[in-house]
Amino acid sequence: MREHSAPAPIYHPWRVLGRHWPHVILEHTDDLPPGRRADTNGVDEIRMRRRLLQVERRCSLTHELIHLEHGHTGACSPGHEAEVDREVARRLIPWERLLAAVRWARSESELADELWVTVHVLRARVAELRADELLEIARAAHDAHHTMPPEDLP
Repeated sequence: MREHSAPAPIYHPWRVLGRHWPHVILEHTDDLPPGRRADTNGVDEIRMRRRLLQVERRCSLTHELIHLEHGHTGACSPGHEAEVDREVARRLIPWERLLAAVRWARSESELADELWVTVHVLRARVAELRADELLEIARAAHDAHHTMPPEDLP
């Protein structure tokens, strides 16, 4: 088990964009391929779909910033996209926050909401957990849910 320490700071992609990528233009548009929330040219532009929820914007911007960091221009292979998804998940869901939130969340969507990520990002984070981390998560959830009163009590 890990030592408990101060909570990990929350990753703010807009702050990262402003501080580390001031030359990059963030354009809100609906001119994106169907199913795509955002994209980047890998140099100086990120395009993001207009009508995204805040959580979708946060996850999408983080995803595109990682593409910028890696210098990805143009389309990436499914393998590269999966690696970017894993990095997004690590940045947006620090271990300490995941462990704390799993103690009370009763569903995957509730856990994602608490962590301020999409279910897709949450699944990417959980998929890369080591066996000992999964065991710790399972114990925390089990212990918390067995100490909580049933929902139907007054």
